[in-house]
Amino acid sequence: MKVYLRPPHTSDVDILFEWENNPDNWEVSDTKDAFIKKQIEDFVQSTHDIYINQQYRFMICLEQTDEAIGCIDLFEFNEQQKRVGVGILIGNEKERKKGFARQSLQLLVDYCKNQLKVRCVFCHIFKENTNSIRLFEKCGFRFIEERELFGKPVNYYELKL
Repeated sequence: MKVYLRPPHTSDVDILFEWENNPDNWEVSDTKDAFIKKQIEDFVQSTHDIYINQQYRFMICLEQTDEAIGCIDLFEFNEQQKRVGVGILIGNEKERKKGFARQSLQLLVDYCKNQLKVRCVFCHIFKENTNSIRLFEKCGFRFIEERELFGKPVNYYELKL
């Protein structure tokens, strides 16, 4: 089974609300407080333009069923430096460890290279998140250095395009 990426739709509000308010996901995003549904609705209905907001969220969907199983975010987009950060979540736990995160990341890297014309995609991964470390390394990201993010040690990775 394969995945595709698309922008968030109004129909995604409930699932995004669930994922964003799942404390298990907070560990990798450093979320400290629950979101209210209005915040998610406002986000979904807002202008989604990476050139304006320097960030963009894609929904990860299964080709066969169109079900949204996760999201992949671009952040800190810098058009002049040709750099952007990436974060990924397979929110539907039963769809984890099936290769969908890797497929999604590869689609996103292609988008970054061909559409955004960036030369560097980076990510911060909490040191204990070994699944994400494996994912990004399999997709060609290279460890650069240890940093601190949200008061916690993280590994900083880059992929040069």
